[in-house]
Amino acid sequence: MEKLLEIAKNPEPFEEGTQEIWLDPDLADFVLKAHFDENIPGGSRESRFIDETIDFINKIAPVEKYKKVIDLGCGPGLYSQYLAMKGYNVVGIDFNKTSIEYAINEARKKDLSIDYRNEDMMHIEFENEFDLALLIYQIYGVFSPENRKKILSKVHRSLKTGGFVLLDVLSETSYEKFQQNLMWGLSRKDNPLSDRKHLTLYASLKYPDNVTLAKNVLVFGDGKIINYNYWNQHYTVESLEKEVNDAGFILEEVYADVNGGDYVPGSESFAAVLKKK
Repeated sequence: MEKLLEIAKNPEPFEEGTQEIWLDPDLADFVLKAHFDENIPGGSRESRFIDETIDFINKIAPVEKYKKVIDLGCGPGLYSQYLAMKGYNVVGIDFNKTSIEYAINEARKKDLSIDYRNEDMMHIEFENEFDLALLIYQIYGVFSPENRKKILSKVHRSLKTGGFVLLDVLSETSYEKFQQNLMWGLSRKDNPLSDRKHLTLYASLKYPDNVTLAKNVLVFGDGKIINYNYWNQHYTVESLEKEVNDAGFILEEVYADVNGGDYVPGSESFAAVLKKK
């Protein structure tokens, strides 16, 4: 009970839970499935949107001049394989082993030469190697300020001078619309987080400085307790620009999404193209 009371407290911003959902071995199948479901945070889009994104990438970074790409948080390799088909030389990085294994098998089936690596993007070690880096699926904002700074430093070092980054983030509008909520209930048989009977405690919380948390606590009959914290940093164009400028990038252009649509002020997310100074 003491452990439950401690976990039930509101955590400090970007404090980790007892388990990272994307690395939980018991959720390997759920994590892989999530990459193919746009209704799940971190999920990929339908094939038409992916096609549009690849065309947009080829527009801002033509394969003839910007050959080498690093896809950070590549998941099962949906974007990596489309880029490889276009002629790009792709390195895909993801810390989820199941997703990387799936990506490797798919590349093998399609006879694509893609260098997939089961690594944490905060620990990559490349220098002046890539023309373009992808940080899509709105993954950048889930990291703490300290880890975002570390990621941008690693990406900056890995890019050639004048290299680009394509990323997307949630906006200040999405923060304003974010609904705070507290719920609890017994698990359903189709609960994706566990097929074992458990009590779920859920909280969606807003913090200062445009930070939100979706917190899931699973309490099992044998006393086991698991806590997943899913954080998000929400941005204005100005706050993102300051953050990337401090890391040595120029914010070149803002778009509605990573497929290159026109930016619409007040939308719940936006994409940006950064250039290494």
